Amino acid sequence: MTPEVLSNYPQIQELRLAEVVNYLQQNHWMAIDHPNPRLLVFEKGVDDRGKPIQIVLPSRDDYEDKLYLLTKAVNLLSVLQSVSFQEIVDAINSDVHTR
Repeated sequence: MTPEVLSNYPQIQELRLAEVVNYLQQNHWMAIDHPNPRLLVFEKGVDDRGKPIQIVLPSRDDYEDKLYLLTKAVNLLSVLQSVSFQEIVDAINSDVHTR
């Protein structure tokens, strides 16, 4: 995703990694081991070619690629669930506020 696309979604900057991880866990995404400790990888289902569908997140909020990876994750979730990008962001935020 290009920087121009990222700038179209300023609400992504307000998301915290823990909120996204909690959302994924609540929606049955499974954390899998990854050799790079800077990354968190979650898996759920398979794509059209039978490959696992994965979401890759940074392991800390202060990593430079956080916004890029969170944007990719939210974008993938919106495609998989056939809802808008904003609806996924809202769902992540509402999940935080209902705990």
